[in-house]
Amino acid sequence: MNEGSKVIDLSLRVILGAVFIWAGSAKLLDLDSFVESVGYFKISPFDAAPWDMWLGYMLPLFEVLVGAALILGVLFKGAVVSVLLLSIGFFVAVVSAQVRGLNIECGCFGKALSFDNYYYHIAVLVVMIIMAVVLCLREMMRCRAMEGGA
Repeated sequence: MNEGSKVIDLSLRVILGAVFIWAGSAKLLDLDSFVESVGYFKISPFDAAPWDMWLGYMLPLFEVLVGAALILGVLFKGAVVSVLLLSIGFFVAVVSAQVRGLNIECGCFGKALSFDNYYYHIAVLVVMIIMAVVLCLREMMRCRAMEGGA
């Protein structure tokens, strides 16, 4: 892997990892509000107890852990797949809310950041998904190259 590829990989890892750490940390500061936000999406079964609480209390911690693992390169394959799947899940939830005409505060970044336009939010999520896909593909190529060279 050349130097440019390493810089791209590291940049993507740090950016995505930082976003997930920021989002998770912001939610951890006000868990009760985030639990309430989970219910606003009206996605079964997470729109009622105990599932709204389960997701609301567990997701922020998982986001922080996955973000840190991505940046540090610890359990990297699991971290990058988790970031991709979480980003796709967030995208589906936001698009679903928009399509159903729900005018909600998603709570994605706690009170630190609010998207007042679904299209901006969707655009950010698309960029995150693309970044995660690139990281996944580059990791797959790296693993295949190592297998071929062994």
